[in-house]
Amino acid sequence: MIKYISQVVREVLLGIILWGIFGAILIVASWGLSEGVLYGFFLGVLLACGYFIHMSITLETSVDMMEEESAKNHALRAYLIRVAAGAVILVLAWKSGWFNMLAILAGLFTLKLGVYIRPFIHKAFCHFGIHGDSED
Repeated sequence: MIKYISQVVREVLLGIILWGIFGAILIVASWGLSEGVLYGFFLGVLLACGYFIHMSITLETSVDMMEEESAKNHALRAYLIRVAAGAVILVLAWKSGWFNMLAILAGLFTLKLGVYIRPFIHKAFCHFGIHGDSED
């Protein structure tokens, strides 16, 4: 697993970005550029990418720690930082009035969708020779 961690991160981030592009096309087709929906969606996609990168760094650091208790504390601390940073960003976005809050939440869901589509991206990368080896 650890051998493939950077590969997995790249594949999930690509999935998030692909869902972000697909969602942006749907938003422009449905609502146009009004009411901050597109801006909110892009902010949510950016948050999803940031969350996933932070989670992967936290996981890698926690696995490298020698003591179980310090690894648990590190993971909890990183989780609290992630939640606090997300809350601050959401409050600032709400106060600014430039972003649609539901669109931000929709953008955040691209993290889940990126994880779900990751096996297909991995198979495509292996099929086209982008990854020399397969983790299957």
